[in-house]
Amino acid sequence: NTSESGSQGTTEAGKYAELGLSPYGAEDMAGNVWEWTESYWAEGDENRVLRGGSWFDGRDFAACSYRLYALPIFRSSFVGFRCART
Repeated sequence: NTSESGSQGTTEAGKYAELGLSPYGAEDMAGNVWEWTESYWAEGDENRVLRGGSWFDGRDFAACSYRLYALPIFRSSFVGFRCART
């Protein structure tokens, strides 16, 4: 889910099933919302890494490898997080 979809917001997980499903069963790893990570942007920096692009951004940003940074207090409708377990 990127700006090209015209959704103007998030969509339910699995909407883009063929395009958004990983070989491990995780859905929508890119697009929809930027996802917070535990990683710091740089050593000694308070900014955290966000990954994956969002509904607000173009498809060029929708990749797990694409990084953005923000302070952990930043809030927006195009930033979220993923609950995961091992």
